[in-house]
Amino acid sequence: AKSDFETLQLPEFEARETPPAGGFQQVGMRSFLNNREVPVSSRIGAMVALKYVPGRVSSPLLRDVLSDPSEDIRLLAYGMLDNHEKRINRAIDEELKAFSAHRHSEGEDAPGDATMLAAQRLSDLYWELFYQELAQGDLRDHAINESLRYCEFVLMQQPDNAPLNLRHGRLLKEFGQIDEAEAAFRRALKLGLPATRVLPYLAELCFEQRNFAETRRLMQDLANWGSLLPRLQPILDYWTPAR
Repeated sequence: AKSDFETLQLPEFEARETPPAGGFQQVGMRSFLNNREVPVSSRIGAMVALKYVPGRVSSPLLRDVLSDPSEDIRLLAYGMLDNHEKRINRAIDEELKAFSAHRHSEGEDAPGDATMLAAQRLSDLYWELFYQELAQGDLRDHAINESLRYCEFVLMQQPDNAPLNLRHGRLLKEFGQIDEAEAAFRRALKLGLPATRVLPYLAELCFEQRNFAETRRLMQDLANWGSLLPRLQPILDYWTPAR
C-alpha cells in the first residue's frame, strides 16, 4: 500500500561570513546576527545597517539578539529598540494633541478631514508599536486597544476605507473575534483591496478554525499571484496540488 507520507531531504545550510549582498534579506540577516562565530565587530556593523530598514523588519531581528552573550551586542540592540519606541511615542503625543485640537475646532458631532486624518495616524502609530513588537505585556494590549479604537472611529465616518477594513480585521483577530474579523476581511476585498493583501489573512483564519477545505481553496486562489508573493511560495506549494 502506498504510504500517505514521504521523507524530504532538508536543504543544505549555507553558512555566511558576511551579510547577504544585493539587497536586504531578512532570513540571511537573522542567521548572520545570531551566528556567534562571526566577529562581534561585524555583527555590530550589520546591526547599525538596520537603521535603514523599516522598523517592522528590524525590530524582531534586534529582539532576537537581546540575550546575546556579547554585552556590546545586547546594549546596542536595547538602544536601537528604545529609540524606535521613543520615536513612535513622540509621534503619538503629537497626533494626540492634533486630534484633540481638530476635534475641538471641528466639533465632536461632525469630525472633519483633519480630525479623521489624525485619528487614522493614531491607529497607524499604535499599530506599529504592536506590529514591531516594541510594546510588550500590558503596553502591547494598550497599543492594540488604542489602534482598534481609532480605527473604528474613522470607519464610523469612512466605512468604505478598504485598508482600514483590513486593519480592523487584523485587530479583531488579536481579540479572538474571528467572525467579525472575517467579515472585515471580506469587506476589504469587496471594496477593492488586492486579493494578495487579504487572502493570506482569510486563509489563516480558516486554518485556525480547522476549516482546511476553505484554507486550501483560498491558497489555490492565491497561487495565481504566486510571483508577487515570493515569501509565501513554500506555503502556496504545500497547499496547491501538483499539476
